Amino acid sequence: MRNQILSNMDDTMDQELIERANKEREEIVSKYAKGYDEGAEDDQWEDAGFIIYKVTDRFGFLHKDVIPQTLSEEEKKAKLTEIERRDKWMKMLKQWKKYAPSEKLTRRVYKGIPDSLRGIIWMKLLDINKIKQEQPNIYEKMKTFALSSSTDIRQIDLDVNRTFRNHIMFRERYGIKQQALFNILSAYSVYNSEVGYCQGMSQIAALLLMYMNEDDAFWALHVLLTDTKHAMHGFFVPGFPKLVRFQSHHDHILKKLMPKVKKNLDKLDISPTLYSMKWFFQCFLDRVPFPLTLRLWDCFMLDGDRVLTAMSFNLMKMHKKMMMRREMEDVVGYLQEDLSRNFGYPDDDVLDALQETIAELKRTKLIKPPAPKTAEGPKLPFGLVRKPTFEQVTGRRRVEGDRRR
Repeated sequence: MRNQILSNMDDTMDQELIERANKEREEIVSKYAKGYDEGAEDDQWEDAGFIIYKVTDRFGFLHKDVIPQTLSEEEKKAKLTEIERRDKWMKMLKQWKKYAPSEKLTRRVYKGIPDSLRGIIWMKLLDINKIKQEQPNIYEKMKTFALSSSTDIRQIDLDVNRTFRNHIMFRERYGIKQQALFNILSAYSVYNSEVGYCQGMSQIAALLLMYMNEDDAFWALHVLLTDTKHAMHGFFVPGFPKLVRFQSHHDHILKKLMPKVKKNLDKLDISPTLYSMKWFFQCFLDRVPFPLTLRLWDCFMLDGDRVLTAMSFNLMKMHKKMMMRREMEDVVGYLQEDLSRNFGYPDDDVLDALQETIAELKRTKLIKPPAPKTAEGPKLPFGLVRKPTFEQVTGRRRVEGDRRR
């Protein structure tokens, strides 16, 4: 009798928690449906009325300090070069099938894609139109289903609120681009049920949204996770098997090709897990200056995950002197923070060095890590509706000895 009473009490508590989680999801979804909230708290420099024309750089990021009105000679030269390259890219786009793939396309990508054409070319490199034609209306269906059923809504909302808030597109709480980001991540959380939603995906989706519309960005995210060239699925599934494998391979490369650096890092108890997560997880987002990040993403779109392996080694070579410092805090701080503000070399020099590093790793047969012991790619059909567990619905974990299992 006593056990029956306790069981009934547990069932009641379970139902209350589920109802509370469903209500929370509905409240979050309604806020995004309503749109920009003028009453949301913002720092002064995030306010839409705060002299944006003076503090927004060419990529849309807001700055507290006024940006110089005149370009440096180096910036003027870079701007002229980009204009010249744009004309060449326009001609190539008209004959895309002739050049993709080709050495000429590779050379141009590593020289830099003009920012005004970046979205179009990324979509071409990922062949987005093909998958959209193969799966018409799927995104809208997944979005509708997710807003009523996804168990990741709360975490997605938390991450949307802190993703690129210093960018003009994402500064407004529940603004148009925040709505699009929320929709993409929610839809993907039910479309790819093995991954669901994982922290780190929000910045990738936001980057795609800077250059694509909502529908295209959803499919670009999907291609990046599931094709064989990029295969980011293995980075985001539980256990992060691909991340572990790539970090281990990075460590192996250091041991083989930079033994003194490896020895010093070991002495300081610095393993790749301390500094390289965003290198592999997000292709260096937030770990190098944004203009260089874009150049690396250009190459990643073209060449896939070998760029992650090569750039990780390339970075260590270019900053070998700092890697030999004697204090752990100096090295880790440099890799995690200092390089994101100033990489120390012109972007063109970094990309030239990257190409040389790719060639070096090919010669030494280290460009690819060992094959995974178990498959890291998707195993289940996409769009598969799976009944969520109690823990997924409520966001709570069972405690050991809990009868409600």
